[in-house]
Amino acid sequence: MKTFKQFQEETQQLDEALPALIPAALKLGGMALSGLSALSAANNLRKGKFKKAAFDAIGAVPGGKVFKAAKGLGATKNIARAASAGQSLARYGTDNVYSRGVDKAFELGTKGVTGAYNKGKKLLTKNKKAPQTKIAKDPNTKPVDQISKDMEKYVADRRVRGGPKKVEYKA
Repeated sequence: MKTFKQFQEETQQLDEALPALIPAALKLGGMALSGLSALSAANNLRKGKFKKAAFDAIGAVPGGKVFKAAKGLGATKNIARAASAGQSLARYGTDNVYSRGVDKAFELGTKGVTGAYNKGKKLLTKNKKAPQTKIAKDPNTKPVDQISKDMEKYVADRRVRGGPKKVEYKA
C-alpha cells in the first residue's frame, strides 16, 4: 500500500511529464501525416496523376520550412509570413492526404468529446424520468395561503389601532 506522500510524488512526476508528451505526440503525428503525404505524392506521380501528386506534395511541406526558405531567399519578415500562411492554407484547404488525415483526427476528437457529453446528459435525464417519491404532509402545518391571510390581518390590526401595541398573533 502506498503512502499519501508517495502518491503525491508520483502524481507530481506525471504532471511534469504529461505537458511535454502532448506537443511531442502532435509533432510526431504531423510528421507522420507529412511522410504519408509525400509517399502518396510519389505514388500518384508514378501512376501519372500529376494534379493529385501536386496537391499531395503541398501537404508534405510544413509552413515553417516555407517561412525559412523565403527568409533565406531574402524576403522580408512579412512576406515570409505571407508565404507560410499561404502554404498552410493550401495544405489544409485542398483535398490531399494531409488534410484528410487532419480531418479524421478532428472528427475522432469531436466524436469522443460529444459522445462523453451525450452519455453524461443521458445519465442526468435518466434520473429525472424516475418516479418521484411522495412525502407525507405534516398535519400540523397550515397551507401557505392561510399563513399569508393571517399576516394580512395582523398588519391591518396594527395599522387600525394606531401604533405599536402588543398584538397577539394566532397561528
